Amino acid sequence: MTALRSSRSRIAALAHVTCGALALLGAGGAAAEPQGEAAIRAVLSGGAEAERRAQPGCVFGAFENGRMVRLVAQGEADLSAHRPLDADTLFYGASLSKQFTALAAATLVEQGKLSLDDDVRQYLPELPAYARPVSVGMLMHHTSGIRDFLALLRLAGMEDVGEASRAQALDLLFRQQDTAFMPGSAYSYSNGGYLLLAEIVARVSGQSFADYAREAIFRPAGMPNAYFLDNANPVAGTFAHGYLPEGDHFVARDTFPRFSGSGGLMLSLADLAAWEREVAQGGSVWTPAVAEILLTPGRLADGSVLDDGKGLAYGGGLHIGRKGGERIVTHGGSAQAFKHAYLRLPDRGQSFALLCNRGDWKASATLEKALDAAGVRRPGMPEMPASGTYHSKELNADYTLAREGEGLAVTIASPLVESPRGLHFAPQDDGAFHAGPMRLVPTRDPARLTLSRGRSGELVLLRGDERKTR
Repeated sequence: MTALRSSRSRIAALAHVTCGALALLGAGGAAAEPQGEAAIRAVLSGGAEAERRAQPGCVFGAFENGRMVRLVAQGEADLSAHRPLDADTLFYGASLSKQFTALAAATLVEQGKLSLDDDVRQYLPELPAYARPVSVGMLMHHTSGIRDFLALLRLAGMEDVGEASRAQALDLLFRQQDTAFMPGSAYSYSNGGYLLLAEIVARVSGQSFADYAREAIFRPAGMPNAYFLDNANPVAGTFAHGYLPEGDHFVARDTFPRFSGSGGLMLSLADLAAWEREVAQGGSVWTPAVAEILLTPGRLADGSVLDDGKGLAYGGGLHIGRKGGERIVTHGGSAQAFKHAYLRLPDRGQSFALLCNRGDWKASATLEKALDAAGVRRPGMPEMPASGTYHSKELNADYTLAREGEGLAVTIASPLVESPRGLHFAPQDDGAFHAGPMRLVPTRDPARLTLSRGRSGELVLLRGDERKTR
């Protein structure tokens, strides 16, 4: 909790944090943990026993309508100096950078200096003339076919891509005589496309990409620590080192490129707090025009909305779509020793962020565990229906429900069977509880469920006295 107390004043000023939402200081100065925080802390440390060991970790933040309502920092930013993680600790953002790269391009579109339909060779004449022109929008939406520069660096023999310069990475991209596929015909996530997008921002603005982002995004949004790397190391002592386990200890692995576009963003949870306020309230950066660019799904050349392979579309540096009927905006960030996850749920007015400086965890899975520990229903997961007996007139059967862990114990009774049948229905992120091919779906009416099996179509289950009146 030391890290949390040290950051309280700054976060309160940046994100309007309410005292009741974070740990409260008692009269004697000791910190009392809010309900659920111990469980979140155990997730971020890997277990209660691990909390007592010096190790890297994570910073978790929860936001409601742009206000930070929970902050948990667990672990150390520097194991040799025993510097704890806190809200102001800078992390290498990896692909969390992409929404801010897309944002920088969107500000130029809003100013009329750039168009998503522009041929990129208008700004990058070093690129060959491909069979089909690559547009700025294709770079933003990963439909360009531009090859991934990280893969190219490794194919060229560079084991540690952190040793590469921006010029070297761009030179490899400019050398490519063809795209990986016909531009506009498919979706394929490309760090190369976003490096070129950042270069276009620099050439159109007449500033370095890092300078433009600072002046056009970070400063007006009030993000206190954020900046893009510009072929230089981050300042020693200001950022979290990345770590990987090796035997019974951790070793530092700061193996990330020192230039920006696809990655390169250095940011803290304090920066994300300021950004969440900007998104929730609107401002000089998150304008309606900019928001539309970032939150509009990309399309393929045939007009179809692209699919990112996980059931979502891709906008401006953000995966967007629905889970279980609920809108979702998300993105991850992954380098060798840094793992991050970001999730925004617009229908609830909630957002969550997880920044970690250990590379042996999967950030999305860790965020899911943290949300479970915080008592937050994950996107797409079904609401827990009330326990009791529900009747299907069409089946002449009763379904008796009781909570069983995260799922439901269901007993089915009907005149067709001598003994009731018991099943366990587990929740999935399609908004339903599943038992093999059977789906049980809560509705907005707490007394009504729908039931289906395969392609049988939906049947209605009504609880208690409701079945007599409907």
